[in-house]
Amino acid sequence: MNTLYVFHECSRQTLFSSISRALTSAATSTQLHKLHSLIITLGLHHSVVFSAKLIAKYAHFRDPTSCLYVFRLASPSNNVYLWNSIIRALTHNRLFSQALSLYSETQSIGLQPDTHTFPSAINACAGLLDFEMAKSVHDRVLEMGFGSDLYIGNALIDMYSRFNDLDKAHKVFEEMPLRDVVSWNSLISGYSANGHWNEALEIYYRFRNLGLVPDSYTMSTVLPACGGLGAVEEGDIIHGLIEKIGIKTDVIVNNGLLSMYCKFNGLIDGRRIFEEMVFRDAVSWNTMICGYSQVGLYEESIKLFMEMVNQFKPDLLTITSILQACGHLGDLELGKYAHDYLITSGYECDTTASNILISMYAKCGNLLASQEVFSGIKCKDSVSWNSMINVYIQNGSFDKGMKLFKVMKTDVKPDSVTYVMLLSMSTQLGDLDLGKELQCDLVKMGFDSNIVVSNTLVDMYAKCGAMRDSLQVFENMKARDIITWNTIIASCVHSEDCNLGLRMISLMRTEGMTPDMATILSILPVCSLLAAKRQGKEIHGYIFKLGLESEVPVGNVLIEMYSKCGSLRNSFQVFKLMKRKDVVTWTALISAYGMYGEGKKALRAFEEMEAAGIVPDHVAFVAIIFACSHSGLVEEGLNCFHRMKKDYEIEPRIEHYACVVDLLSRSGLLDKAEDFILSMPLKPDSSIWGALLSACRTRGDTEIAGRVSERIIELNPDDTGYYVLVSNVYAGLGKWDQVRSIRRSIKDKGLKKDPGCSWMEIQNRVYVFGTRTKFFEQFEEVNKLLGILAGLMAKEGYIANLQFVLHDIDEDEKRDMLCGHSERLAIAFGLLNTKPGTPLQVMKNLRVCGDCHTVTKYISKIVQRELLVRDANRFHVFKDGACSCGDYW
Repeated sequence: MNTLYVFHECSRQTLFSSISRALTSAATSTQLHKLHSLIITLGLHHSVVFSAKLIAKYAHFRDPTSCLYVFRLASPSNNVYLWNSIIRALTHNRLFSQALSLYSETQSIGLQPDTHTFPSAINACAGLLDFEMAKSVHDRVLEMGFGSDLYIGNALIDMYSRFNDLDKAHKVFEEMPLRDVVSWNSLISGYSANGHWNEALEIYYRFRNLGLVPDSYTMSTVLPACGGLGAVEEGDIIHGLIEKIGIKTDVIVNNGLLSMYCKFNGLIDGRRIFEEMVFRDAVSWNTMICGYSQVGLYEESIKLFMEMVNQFKPDLLTITSILQACGHLGDLELGKYAHDYLITSGYECDTTASNILISMYAKCGNLLASQEVFSGIKCKDSVSWNSMINVYIQNGSFDKGMKLFKVMKTDVKPDSVTYVMLLSMSTQLGDLDLGKELQCDLVKMGFDSNIVVSNTLVDMYAKCGAMRDSLQVFENMKARDIITWNTIIASCVHSEDCNLGLRMISLMRTEGMTPDMATILSILPVCSLLAAKRQGKEIHGYIFKLGLESEVPVGNVLIEMYSKCGSLRNSFQVFKLMKRKDVVTWTALISAYGMYGEGKKALRAFEEMEAAGIVPDHVAFVAIIFACSHSGLVEEGLNCFHRMKKDYEIEPRIEHYACVVDLLSRSGLLDKAEDFILSMPLKPDSSIWGALLSACRTRGDTEIAGRVSERIIELNPDDTGYYVLVSNVYAGLGKWDQVRSIRRSIKDKGLKKDPGCSWMEIQNRVYVFGTRTKFFEQFEEVNKLLGILAGLMAKEGYIANLQFVLHDIDEDEKRDMLCGHSERLAIAFGLLNTKPGTPLQVMKNLRVCGDCHTVTKYISKIVQRELLVRDANRFHVFKDGACSCGDYW
């Protein structure tokens, strides 16, 4: 009997062992179902061990229904092991509500949970983001004295991290008596996943300082922190450690490295890792494709995408990234291919993808396709409407854009982006009324406090000529960022209120806002316009403080600023110190030489530019021909003009033809200049004829001047300067009826002549003088000095050239008018208020008249001082009775 019992027990144990092994090794759900049937047939379905194994195995095969069936069939009442198994199984299958429902059921039946119950319940709370239930579970953990359990602690850290309650996650971590790698990984991951990059790295460094060795999960969580911070050095060190500890073959780690290097814009390192990967998954391909697209390497991105589709199915993010790349490249054919691939691959073309498609087709020039995609979107969001409105604006269909905006308001609420686009449109149109209407609309909707909207309003009003409104918006802003300040400074420049621009930058610094490169690039042209050398030097000093001195655009503007402020030497010094130079740099130097009549130096600089491998553009050719024109280098200038097309295949524009006309005219070759104009392939505009007419007036060629004047009148230009030039020619010829007729025409058109004025800076103060101005400091002294100088000049042989007085008055009055020209007043004032022998610098907004040019030469000789005068065309350096321009101005 005992022998039989022993044999029976052995057979039973062998059977149990066999079934247990079979359950463990079951590779398919079919095998598992057969084993389950055998267990029921043998009456073993009430076995806790087999039931738990079946639940775990069904959970593995994603069959929660069978898990629940096994659990209910086992009829558990007080066996916590089975309850733990089913809660774990449901959590594993993301049935978090059912898992927590069963957890609550254990409490209602009075079953005491153990340490294995809570990790699954905590994970279920995290999955549902159920903070209240999580608090209840955590309280129960503490109540039962399980707070020190390692696995529960790890689950709590993960849960609170998912809630973005990182303070609690950190508190749980710090209170744990024992931690393993998972504990550290959970906290690092929590910080990293929620964008707390610095904290993630701090915890990682603590982990490493304890001598612990990271695993692949550690690295996959810390690499995004390095990428997010742009911490290149730390990223390289971690990469080195990955190589050292032998986890470089892990695909998740490699994907993390790819993502990090893409964020560093280190595509070379990223591509090397990608090529060395033994195994690549879809994430690897997606990361590299998106990485190339994000840094603007669209061709590489598309090339990799075409390779990928033969091996893996790209995800929706990758396809939309490729669609954006196609838009940037304007590749309609490939864009259509990517669109078709999106549809044929079974992806739902959701609203986000449709919005990208609208933009892509628009950039590729297929407006109809954009409209079709827009019309096909079932649920349009504000981005959809904004995208389509922007398409119309970019294509110049402003009316359609406004009509769509009105329709949009019946479907969804416009957002701040909508108004920014429409305000930009009103700026392009110069439509002040539309801008004001939009402002009323956005104020009602509460968008006036949006800093981006306010910045756009400041810009719109300034560019529509309403500087007062622009300043009012600026003053009413409760918060201002760097863009606000840059916009208002640029607005001051646009409205030619340079003094206000300088005051704004002072106010900006007073309010504690640090200028950036855009500020510098906006304010330096103000110094150029005002010839405010002192302020320019101050800003130059600030550039060093900001560390922007190595930036090429900053160097370029400094060259221009110093040259326009009368310091060619400083311009060249800035140029010489620049380590990197582009075509704009060289052009700025060539222009500077041109302004000072240094044509040969300009030609030498142009040759050096070519020797350095810098290809001149159309602006560089304008600069060099201008320089030749102001130095009388006719053959050299014509050679440069012919080389444009011959050597560089640059088609001459109207401004190049104008420079050649000026080149010929200044050198007295008026007939050649007229023939050149008549042979032009382009229709000459006022600037072309104006250049010739100006020279005719200087040279006294009345015949050509008459013909050219008629040409300009026929063109009916809107620039007052050309009417004034024609009027001056007629005045010089004594044709006063024609002068009066032109002046009436100017008045009828609502045009205004810019009054002549000169200004100078003495001891940090700017003094401005208008023609025949009497209301300024020391007027009597200035008038007296001019009288003394007139007598001294007469002894030197000076005779006033009355043809430069363009009024029908007697000769004595004409002499008086010449003495009242603004540059003479400024020079006399400067002589009275500066030390003898020191150079004097005067700026003028118009071209210096011939008589004032002669007078200034005489004054420089009489007072033995260098007089630097900048007029609308160039700089004149008067010294010892001669001018640097050689009378080419």
